[in-house]
Parts: sequence; structure tokens; C-alpha cells
Amino acid sequence: MTSPVPGQLSRFVARLEDVSFSYGRRRVLSGLDLELEAGVTGLLGPNGAGKSTLMSVLSTHRAARSGSVEVLGEDAGRAAGREAIRSRIGVLTQRFPLVGSMRVLDTVAYAAWAQGLPRREVFGFAERALGLVEIEDLARRRVGWLSGGQRQRVGIAAAIAHRPSLLILDEPSAGLDPEVRMGLRLTLRMLSEQCSILLSTHLVDDVPHLCDRVLVLDKGRLLFQGVPEELRHAAGAAPDDQLGSPLEHGYLALLAQSRGHGTF
Repeated sequence: MTSPVPGQLSRFVARLEDVSFSYGRRRVLSGLDLELEAGVTGLLGPNGAGKSTLMSVLSTHRAARSGSVEVLGEDAGRAAGREAIRSRIGVLTQRFPLVGSMRVLDTVAYAAWAQGLPRREVFGFAERALGLVEIEDLARRRVGWLSGGQRQRVGIAAAIAHRPSLLILDEPSAGLDPEVRMGLRLTLRMLSEQCSILLSTHLVDDVPHLCDRVLVLDKGRLLFQGVPEELRHAAGAAPDDQLGSPLEHGYLALLAQSRGHGTF
């Protein structure tokens, strides 16, 4: 991979070339080539597809066994590059710890401090983050008293408090009821004006409402990257019917074709 010229913005938020990763003898990612563009990108794939591992590689928490990884114009293969990447990304895992006895504002301020912001500035950044996810009225409430949807917003606020350029979210709408999920969609759409977002999800129909582009991963291989409309027609998918949306049919047909089962 060609290193970017200092001060020059890369065309892509992230770019992977021939990236592989294994846990012992089990290959999890295999020869991945992908380009992550600005905006909101959805990451689809069944359990065990390698989605969480891919996000760990992008966030530099795991190092690719082979290939090259560039994030925000920085080479993740270099120690200095990894440090620069970590300072400019926000990450929210599917199961993130929160201390129930802490107040919401303190929780987010602590996250900002942990990302290296000066102590004198963290509460200002935390208040801004709470405003962006529309829970500034909960600033003084203790985390243990929050609903599931409110806790999710606190987690997102903590991930964006230091104003990252890229936000990585693992199943942000998992376990939320439809009303809360729709509110979260609006929040993420507003956040996309502040930073690029990569989110993994099992809820295929979140994609057309949230995502500019979509990636489909299965068994560590990239099956598709493009816009949601193209996924609707992937692998000659069936038309809309009462059992699923066109996007769901496209996604499932793509998986079936990849596995040699024909169309779904």
C-alpha cells in the first residue's frame, strides 16, 4: 500500500488490501480487499462471518496476519500509525461496560479523558456529546436507572466525546424495541454529519434507512460492497413478498449463492 503524502487526505476513510486473520488454525478473515468511504456504511453477515474481527482490525485492537490496513490515511502496520488511528476513532462494542452508580455526564467525561483530552475540557466535550445524541436532560441521572435505549445513547456519547473522524458500532440497535430503534436511526443519521460511521447489524431493514453503502461478509470473505439498492438485486433475488423485503431477499440470495445453494 502506498503511504499517503503528509497532510494529504485519503479518498477513503479506510482501505484494506489482501487482509487475513486467524485464531490459531481457524481462518476468520481471508484475503479481504475493501474500501470504506465517507458516510454511513452497514456491515452485514451471519454469526461467525468475521464482522467483529474486521472491526477489531480497523480499530487496531487486532493486527492483521497479512495484508495492509489504512485508516484515516494512517498505516495500521506502524506503531505511530496505530496511535494516530486510535486517537481519531470512536468504538462501541455490542456489550460495553457502564458503572451504574456513575452519573451520565461523569461517564461520558471520563471516556473523553481516557481518549486523551485535557481534564479541564472533558465536561464541555461530554455535554456536547450528550446533546448530539439528545440525552442532555439525563446528564445528572445515574446510569443504573436508565432504560436500554438510554444506555445505548450514553455508550454512543462516550464513543464520540473526543470528536472522532470515524465511529465504529457493533450491533447498536440489538435488543431495542422498534420505537427506540427508529429514534436511534435518526440519531445516527445526524451523527453522520459529524463523522463517518461503520455499523454492523443483523437487522437488514435498518440498512436502507441508515446506510449510504453496505458490505456483506460471510466466512471471512467479502461477498458484496455497494449501495443498498444494488443489494436488493444481488444474486437474482426474488421480488418483495410477505416473507421479507427486497433487501432481505437480496442479502439471503447472495449468501445462498456463495455457499453453493443456488438462490434463496
